[in-house]
Amino acid sequence: MSGEPAVKKAKLDWGLTDPAEPLTRKDVIAFQKEALFRALNKHRTRAESLETQLGKGHDNLAQLREQYARVCATLSVLAAKLSGLCKDDLDAQKLCESIVKGVETNVSDVAEQLAVLFEKYAGGASEDSSMTSHFHALEKSKQALSAHNQQLQEELNAVRDHYQTLIRRYDREDSETVRRVLKMKSENESESDETGPSSMAPEPNSIKEDADSKVVASTEENENQLSTIEHELKVQDLSNQVAALRATIDDLENWKSKRENEILQLRTELANATTNNAEQHPEGNLDRDYLMRRLETLREENASLMQTNGSFLSKFQQLVQDKEIFTNKLTVEFQTAQDALKKHNAMLEKDLVRIRNARDEMTGKMAILDKQKGKSELLDDLQKMMDLQTDRIDKLENKVVEPSKDALTKELQDLERAYRELSKLAHKKYSDQLAQESVLAKLTVEKTKADQKYFAAMRSKDSILIENKNLTKNLTKSTELIMQLKEIERSLQGKIESLIKQIHIHEGNEKRLVDTNKSASIKLMDVTSALSKSKKTIESLSQEKAGYVEKITNFELKVYSAETEANALKLRLSQEVSKANKLHKVLTSNGTNDTSVIAEELENFRTIVYCSLCSKNWKNTAIKTCGHVFCDQCCKERLAARMRKCPICRTQFGSRDLLDLHM
Repeated sequence: MSGEPAVKKAKLDWGLTDPAEPLTRKDVIAFQKEALFRALNKHRTRAESLETQLGKGHDNLAQLREQYARVCATLSVLAAKLSGLCKDDLDAQKLCESIVKGVETNVSDVAEQLAVLFEKYAGGASEDSSMTSHFHALEKSKQALSAHNQQLQEELNAVRDHYQTLIRRYDREDSETVRRVLKMKSENESESDETGPSSMAPEPNSIKEDADSKVVASTEENENQLSTIEHELKVQDLSNQVAALRATIDDLENWKSKRENEILQLRTELANATTNNAEQHPEGNLDRDYLMRRLETLREENASLMQTNGSFLSKFQQLVQDKEIFTNKLTVEFQTAQDALKKHNAMLEKDLVRIRNARDEMTGKMAILDKQKGKSELLDDLQKMMDLQTDRIDKLENKVVEPSKDALTKELQDLERAYRELSKLAHKKYSDQLAQESVLAKLTVEKTKADQKYFAAMRSKDSILIENKNLTKNLTKSTELIMQLKEIERSLQGKIESLIKQIHIHEGNEKRLVDTNKSASIKLMDVTSALSKSKKTIESLSQEKAGYVEKITNFELKVYSAETEANALKLRLSQEVSKANKLHKVLTSNGTNDTSVIAEELENFRTIVYCSLCSKNWKNTAIKTCGHVFCDQCCKERLAARMRKCPICRTQFGSRDLLDLHM
């Protein structure tokens, strides 16, 4: 198995854009060029491997020829020995003579026939039987080797295909353009995968209000982004259309310059037609018709160009109007969105002020409640005093020692009154305390709600400020783009005005050309009348000239044929002399028949490969008309010497009939 040569990787600068930017037309062209380069590299490596295999095949063929010559020599020796044994059999004698002379070339058939003759004339000798068995064994081994060779060939093809695919994969992995394009694809897929699961993620129930505000803000951001993207796409379309208009204007300018040059050439031709018409253009009417047709075609082309120019101007004006409408619509939408955002921002600021006032009120109430906590402690102390007094009253009732019932009853009544008053006060303070606690609980709840609203308002305020900044940035970018487009529009308007002026100038030049053509046609009529007279004299002179030319050509042909025959005889003589010298050298050096055969083969090879005219250079140029092959130098020399006939078959040829060959 022949190993393929290693691929030399060419490091080329394709001029790719930044990977962070989107793909451009230049990147796609570089990708296509590098793909073609890889295909060429693949075919080049394939050709190099085939060349190496061809060289090895030539070496194997030389070895096979040597082995074939040895086998033929052994068969001829065996046939010579068998011819002495089979003198009575004429068929066997003829077969042996043909083998000795080398007429039979199929070695397998010759071997089988010799085996049959050996079995027939040598009896049942052990040597003959061993030879036949050896032949059969060789046949089996040949079949096995052919099957193994086929299997190895299939494996070789599989390994070659695998190697070529590996080279292609490595080339694609090392390619900058392939990495660039595949990176853009992978980024787009990853972005789509990230946006998919993020939209399916569940939201917690504890922050529903914040989530709703974020969803509203995200929808507004998406709408703003979509509007900006649409604006950028429309601006890009307008810029592409402007670039196309520029290209068409450049093409029109080039075409106009070409037509100006043609008009100048026609003017010069018309100016020179009056003086040199008799010498250079004997057919005046034909030239006049040609000029008239040319003027008509130029008029038609000018009219078509005027139509295309008008269509382009109308398209350009329509594009300008569309651009103005789009910019006005964009500014109106932006102004409305900005006003809505300002109103929303003012409402949020009012809510923020209201929330701050409520927070201040709640803090004041909390301070009052903190002060009233001391009063609640006093109520607890009074309750304890009342409990002690009730215990004391119970003890006094239980006492038996009483100085007087009246004093005790009075004291008990006083104590009962005091107790009732104290209990009323205690109940009042307790009810007041409960009311204050309920008010405090309500105030705490309202305070937490106000805090949540405050924090939500602050978050929405931050998002609105960020959106306002983004919108201001987009507005500045759009204004810059509008200014650039206005500048481009001014430049294009100036170019169009200059083109219109040039078209008016060309119309004036065309009118002048028509007038000059009329005057030239009148002059041509006079010239044609003079030419008709001179034609007769020219025809008589041309007939005499044709007779002389025929005589001269006949003499030249005879001289040329004699020269070619002399050159051919010289070449043959030099070839025969060189052959004789080579044969003499070979015979004097070796003196054997094999060397003479090799010398003849070498001489035949030289006659096939080397040029038959100079016998120095390789045959590398063929004549298309007849198919004979010579060297490039001899063909060019014959063309330079005006010998434009093949030296072998005498067919005419020119410089366009030569075809390069690569041996």
